[in-house]
Amino acid sequence: MAEGIHLTPIGDGNVLLEPGEGLDPSNADDLVAPVLEFLQNNQAQRLVYDLKTVRLIDEVYYTWLTKLSATCRIANVEMVTVNMQPAAAYALSLTLKDPTPFTCALDIHHLR
Repeated sequence: MAEGIHLTPIGDGNVLLEPGEGLDPSNADDLVAPVLEFLQNNQAQRLVYDLKTVRLIDEVYYTWLTKLSATCRIANVEMVTVNMQPAAAYALSLTLKDPTPFTCALDIHHLR
């Protein structure tokens, strides 16, 4: 698996992605393929991206999220972010010009 990414199947076609300290969002192209392979090998229907440790979502991090989301869509996997910190949400709101291409939920218990 790519450095800085921990993936765990959590049941019902869901896979949890927890980013770690080694995640380099500026290398989005190198990160997407291993995540996609894991999702396909686990027959995932949804990728749940846990943002609880992400303090800032700037343009670089947002580009990583949108590339991952686009790849998920191509593979027919829904991407949902959870546990976004208030400061990260505010920073993201300053970056956005359009709605996010992925769904956001308060936490894993609020997934639809």
